[in-house]
Amino acid sequence: MRTLRQKLAGPGIVVAPGCHDALGARILEQAGFEAVYMTGNGLSAAMLGAPDLGLLTLTEMASRARAIAGSISVPLIADADTGYGNLNNVARTIAEYEAAGVAALHLEDQVTPKKCGAMSGLSLVSTEEHAEKIRHAVKTRRDPDLLIIGRTDSRLVLGLDEAIARGQAYAKAGADLVLIEMLQSEEEMRLAVRSIDAPLMFNSVDGRTPALDAATFESIGFKLLAFPLSSTLAYARLMQRFASDLKQNGSTAAWAEALLPIHDYEGVLGLSRYA
Repeated sequence: MRTLRQKLAGPGIVVAPGCHDALGARILEQAGFEAVYMTGNGLSAAMLGAPDLGLLTLTEMASRARAIAGSISVPLIADADTGYGNLNNVARTIAEYEAAGVAALHLEDQVTPKKCGAMSGLSLVSTEEHAEKIRHAVKTRRDPDLLIIGRTDSRLVLGLDEAIARGQAYAKAGADLVLIEMLQSEEEMRLAVRSIDAPLMFNSVDGRTPALDAATFESIGFKLLAFPLSSTLAYARLMQRFASDLKQNGSTAAWAEALLPIHDYEGVLGLSRYA
């Protein structure tokens, strides 16, 4: 299997839809995607039924990363929040995510505890403080194929110029890719790609970033594209409809065509591989 680093070194863009569990990851792999993204927002919803406010711990995130990575053969890209503390915490985050089998992780420049990057009221650490985290993450990784993604959430807080400046600083600090969260137009995206001396990742967040397709993101120059929350939003909407219908009718008969047949479900899980 080619590493994610090798995939990104080739032509085109790698698309990594987000998921919050191993079942979703297996379905995405079986659909033909080359990589999968582990969403912190989705994990907070799935594990706690709570918003993404930095409530999950490193051990909880790494444990879920291990389960997801172990269920698929394609690379897993994982949200690692702020690294869960200072430089010592960042080093442990790298070790735990490496042991979990993660192919790439991103560290964001918010204060701890963080918020979802699409929320208002974000607070950021200094550029140099986060650049030092990136340098330390690169220094302490043992697997040279583990990709460190320097993420900045400064676009909505401090503006585009500052976001690009931070992206440049994180690239200079050794980040393998740079992620500027919440770019608001194609023009902003193209400027970021031109201005930063590193491959760029983009998080396409439904309702908060331009609704472009993968081919357009590729033409702009992005190398890695994630749809971090889309599958969790789809799951939540489907569950709302399912719960409402079951409560009203007392039966799942109306869902006969919509439900995955048990045999197909067992196929997704690879039942035939087990004794």
